[in-house]
Amino acid sequence: MGYNLIASSIDEVGVSLFDFYSIGHVCFGIGVFLFFSLFYTIPKNQGNVPILSLLAVFIFTLIVLIAWELVENLLLLTLGLKFEGRADSWQNMTTDILLGAAGGLGSWLFCYIIFEKEKKIWLYYVFGLLAFGIWLIFFFIGRYVTYWYDGLYAASILFN
Repeated sequence: MGYNLIASSIDEVGVSLFDFYSIGHVCFGIGVFLFFSLFYTIPKNQGNVPILSLLAVFIFTLIVLIAWELVENLLLLTLGLKFEGRADSWQNMTTDILLGAAGGLGSWLFCYIIFEKEKKIWLYYVFGLLAFGIWLIFFFIGRYVTYWYDGLYAASILFN
């Protein structure tokens, strides 16, 4: 089965390289990195040795991203909870993991700039959560556009 670069209809979600869930994976990568970075920033901010290094935080982020794809495409599919009841293509899963990793890498860079250089833990988490929220807005816009475009296509078939 062929795939498109960007999903433009519901039928292409999960089988194209990018779909509206792809942006959600960037959010997920940011969120997971922010969570695990607590084990770095809090001890370091208090003058203690961090529990996890930033590299370990990123590795844990990758593990969670990969585990999510497995849960989503094996467990949720088996339980009938997967969107459209079909597994993602391996191309889509790879893109999702890479986009989540990009979110994690962006958070890592941001942590280095804001926390390591400026020593402002609150600023790191405030802006990290804002970035997470902004990406979520993009996710919902992408989801709406996909459903809207799919609705227009369905309506054009219906009325032609």
